[in-house]
Amino acid sequence: MKASLFLASALAATGLAAPSTSPNMAKRQFVVTSSELSKLSYWAEQAATSYCNSNNAAGDLIACSNNVCPTLVSNKAVTIASFASGTATDIHGLVSVDPVKKVITVSFRGSSSVRNWITDVVFVKSSCDELVSGCLIHTGFYTAWREVATKVTAAVQSAKAAYPSYSIGVTGHSLGGAVATVAAAYLRKAGYTADLYTFGSPRVGNEAFAAFTTEQSGDEYRVTHENDPVPRLPPISFNYRHTSPEWWIQAAVPTTSQVKICPGYASIDCNAATLGFKRDDHLHYFEDIAGCSPGGFNWKRAESNVASSDVSDEELESRLNQWVVEDVNFVNSNDLH
Repeated sequence: MKASLFLASALAATGLAAPSTSPNMAKRQFVVTSSELSKLSYWAEQAATSYCNSNNAAGDLIACSNNVCPTLVSNKAVTIASFASGTATDIHGLVSVDPVKKVITVSFRGSSSVRNWITDVVFVKSSCDELVSGCLIHTGFYTAWREVATKVTAAVQSAKAAYPSYSIGVTGHSLGGAVATVAAAYLRKAGYTADLYTFGSPRVGNEAFAAFTTEQSGDEYRVTHENDPVPRLPPISFNYRHTSPEWWIQAAVPTTSQVKICPGYASIDCNAATLGFKRDDHLHYFEDIAGCSPGGFNWKRAESNVASSDVSDEELESRLNQWVVEDVNFVNSNDLH
């Protein structure tokens, strides 16, 4: 993508952004314990399964190469259904059941071209007023969810009927985490208590969406890793917000002292204020989270297939860093803490 076209898109999106005040979020106490870290490690396995089980047939046992989901293999977790969006959104995933943990899981795979998404990121949103008034979601994530919503919802309904005492968890890594967030919002709206665990997810929608999703029934674990660039996009200054709270880990396999919890939809106290473009931070969440992907995780599509190949890593890092500076100034000047 040429810089002029990218800038035009950014300027157009700026018109959608407006200062907002922090809502009256429910007061919750968050404590980092070994038990919490074990839980997050388990859900990282659940997110990882989508990279190598998204073509499973109903009844297939979960299996992962490179030992990325040993707990699920040991527990004989089984596939309920798999699903895929269109080629434009490139989202795949599955619904599965872990009979030991007694959980129904919806897992969304991250896109295989995340660098291209970072390079070409646009800020257009779609209305989600069916969730809550004033709700807006990134059009790409909204489209991906709409393409798989019927199949996912039917699979969850079927699994819940078969296992009524089981809890429901929704998870995903990278862009899969974004679609998982949308899915959790709609499942919660439909009356399900769905826990949400995302790893390296970008921002998904505006404050109305983030607040609605956060305030519904179900646990909220939005995990980021040190200088992972993906959660810093799309920018806060373009009217995008995160769900709350953020669990910011400072190591791929952190101790309790290496985790900081940051509440708020526009927090700049954790990942949002970091600089740089660290690919490894995006790929390592308690494990090599995309480690069972056939052929490995492709950071970007073949350069011959993308218009964005003329953007160097240095240019991209500079652009991301500039947005971080703008976001910090935006949050401070509008008192969004």
